[in-house]
Amino acid sequence: MLNRRLIRIKTFQALFSEHGQEKSNPSLVAKNVKKSMHGMGSNLLAVLNFLPVFSHYIATEHNPTDYKFNTSEADLKNFDLITKNTFIDNLLQSEKMDAYSKRPTIDWHAEKDSIFAIYKDIKETDFYKLALAMPLSDLNFTEFSKSLYKYLLLDSVAFEQLIEDKNIYWYDEKIPILKSIDKIMETYETNGVIEIPELFKNEKEDLQMADELVEIYFAHKAEIFEIISNYTPGWDSDRITKVDYTLMTMALLEFKYMPMIPVKVTLNEYIEIAKMYSTPKSSKFLNGTLDKILQDWKTQNIIKKIGRGLIE
Repeated sequence: MLNRRLIRIKTFQALFSEHGQEKSNPSLVAKNVKKSMHGMGSNLLAVLNFLPVFSHYIATEHNPTDYKFNTSEADLKNFDLITKNTFIDNLLQSEKMDAYSKRPTIDWHAEKDSIFAIYKDIKETDFYKLALAMPLSDLNFTEFSKSLYKYLLLDSVAFEQLIEDKNIYWYDEKIPILKSIDKIMETYETNGVIEIPELFKNEKEDLQMADELVEIYFAHKAEIFEIISNYTPGWDSDRITKVDYTLMTMALLEFKYMPMIPVKVTLNEYIEIAKMYSTPKSSKFLNGTLDKILQDWKTQNIIKKIGRGLIE
């Protein structure tokens, strides 16, 4: 779930906040990066946990049998679709979700007003109306749950506002979390088992990459800043944004001091990150500047790659 681009983004965010500071604590910066990386696992569980809490809210606050007037079959079916959902039941029985729900990092139960607003919006969606038109079954419960997660993460303004207040990294983590949920649903549809993916592909290597990026940044940033200035003579430091400075610095550090990372990977990654975080023209500016430095460094034999880094 935690890919290399996200590691770069989380490191960039920490280094960006240190740009221009006279005194920094590299150890503390590295610690904060790793804390943010580990927090993504909890953030996935928090999003997954929204559906069980949502189901509990409907069961306790909107049970049609509590209505003073006669309940319709549609009311009862709506209630059963959400509160008797077998996917949600199985989700709660998984070991990771069971442990998380006992000590959640986000208390959705305290957000009844927001949940009600989301509930009203859900009832107007096409996927909800389709689910009600179909017979209730394990397959329909699963399909409805999958559509509901997708709606929450991509289309629900109320959910977006709610979770942005809880998770300052939501913008970065939303798509990786959605992809992880898609993988969970795919596995569940295939074998009926909830398998929550591991946060790291290789925890040791991923944490080491973050540590190394922070370490070489503070060790060599003055050198790299000077190089950037030499290659951007028409640009004073005020015209180059802090975002662009930080991203260019990180890319150049990878070129020169991280021999296992191919130059094309580095170049492509930081251009894409610039598209996400900087001005519309920044990706072209970064691409042109980095490519110019890269070609000169290759000519001067400054870049020395080994192992996987040799791959062009």
